[in-house]
Amino acid sequence: MTTRRLGPWKVYPIGLGCMNVSWPRGAAVAEDTRKASAIPGIHAGLDAGVTLLDTADIYAPAWDQVGHNETFVAEALGTWDAQPEQKDQVLIATKGGITRSDGEKWGRNGSLDYLVAAAERSRDRLGVDVIDLWQHHRLDPELPFETQFENVLELKSRGIVREIGVSNYNAAHLTRALEIGGGPDQGGLISVQNEFSPLYRHDLEVLEICEENGIAFLPWSPLGGSKKVNRITTGEVGSFVSMAKEKAVSPESLVLAWLLAYSPVIIPIPGATRAESIRDSVSAAGIALTDGERDALSASLPESLPRSEELEPSPPWRD
Repeated sequence: MTTRRLGPWKVYPIGLGCMNVSWPRGAAVAEDTRKASAIPGIHAGLDAGVTLLDTADIYAPAWDQVGHNETFVAEALGTWDAQPEQKDQVLIATKGGITRSDGEKWGRNGSLDYLVAAAERSRDRLGVDVIDLWQHHRLDPELPFETQFENVLELKSRGIVREIGVSNYNAAHLTRALEIGGGPDQGGLISVQNEFSPLYRHDLEVLEICEENGIAFLPWSPLGGSKKVNRITTGEVGSFVSMAKEKAVSPESLVLAWLLAYSPVIIPIPGATRAESIRDSVSAAGIALTDGERDALSASLPESLPRSEELEPSPPWRD
């Protein structure tokens, strides 16, 4: 089986983003749909070879249900009809650093006390002794960057998490993080999770840094997001529809194949809630694209969407 590097592990080239089944009010919220579609969907992906499940503490239907998706992922993996050694091959990546409180008030907290408590709660919900991969979800604009990244590293030092990654860091943040903690070969960060898709191709410098340091790049919303993916699948944007017809594959799976061909460090984590769409996503790993086909798809795309606000506001640098 073809694999890609994620720190010390080799994983299937396509992972699964699990957010959609919990937030906004997704298939895992009601017991009947959780059992009828959400959990079988994850099982379908695992049966097809997926070895990476991505979640986060704030993926939940409401502020007072924080951790909902982590609990769901633990249930889905635990009820998967597979041998223990197969289950041991599945990595769960979660994230923390965003706060969600009474009245749906959202914020960020990069303090050591908060990150430690959040990671420990995630560990308990996932039902593990050590979290495989914990990623810093958002930067706190109130704390110096260096301070909060050192706090992230402390989670690994304390044995709460096995490996650490980051999400929504720009090139300057990533460069400084590597100076502080190193990359995979130095026991530092092993992954970056930023937005990237045919409709959003910023952060190419971040991707280049990942390639230089052997860091996995896990694009979130790899199909452009639920509100924009139809621009690709209807042929409004790019030439994915016409090439998909030639290859007898879906436009969605061709997008994921394009991402895999774009860089050897990319591991897409598409979100899906139905077994059929999950199996289709997983099949992208078997779609071969020549360099010419990859470049033709890239050339067919218009200018990228405006830059996301996910990287703002940026924290100060330490004096």
